[in-house]
Amino acid sequence: MQTLSDLLSSFQLYAVCVPCSRMVALNVAELSKRLGTRTPLHQIRRRVRCAQCGKRSADIRIVYVGPCGSAAGFHYRR
Repeated sequence: MQTLSDLLSSFQLYAVCVPCSRMVALNVAELSKRLGTRTPLHQIRRRVRCAQCGKRSADIRIVYVGPCGSAAGFHYRR
């Protein structure tokens, strides 16, 4: 997986803040509309900032949820 278009059909993207252990699901469809489907995932990593503590941890998780999203349920644990 290299771009947002690779995630659209069966994956969910989570931003994880390691310093404060906050995790937020990112809306891949909305990101694709705003940034373009060809946006590389490494650019997303650099842009993510925690809304709670304000730090950039550059940590994102890509989780397979299946074509209908039924397998969703990722939980970050330290």
